[in-house]
Amino acid sequence: MDIGDFVTPDRVIPLLLGTNKYDVLKELARLGAAATNLDPDKVLNALLERQDSTTIGLGRGIAIPHGTIEGIDAPVGFFARLQPPVDFGAVDGVAADLAVMILAPENDPRILLRALSCTARRLREGDIAACLRSASDAKVLYAMLVRKVSSDADVAEMDLRPAGT
Repeated sequence: MDIGDFVTPDRVIPLLLGTNKYDVLKELARLGAAATNLDPDKVLNALLERQDSTTIGLGRGIAIPHGTIEGIDAPVGFFARLQPPVDFGAVDGVAADLAVMILAPENDPRILLRALSCTARRLREGDIAACLRSASDAKVLYAMLVRKVSSDADVAEMDLRPAGT
């Protein structure tokens, strides 16, 4: 599994405003609900339930809010840059300015574990977090998330146009 399996180009938010963890989770839940045709409160409750039982702050300014939910068959993810950075309780005490929300099917916990693992691995890979922090727009952010790139210059060399254009 790769992060591109559940975060799609239309699920990249270059700037998500929220002053605290609850505001950020509520907005991510709203977006996740819209993408899955689920009730926003149901999605928010899944995220809040999980964050009550485990730390969602990965450290180094990264958070991965996540939860399992009935009504989906495959993981759904959103990537967001947060402004201002928000405290998600990371052990290193660094507030998160990068977040990936993952919703996974309730009936198979292995799917959530695989999605969490590939997300954490990708965001800690080389200097990808620094590149994501400096990327110019959603298109570049998505390309950096799913491809092996190290800078906007590398992305500029890629053909990011839709097929057939």
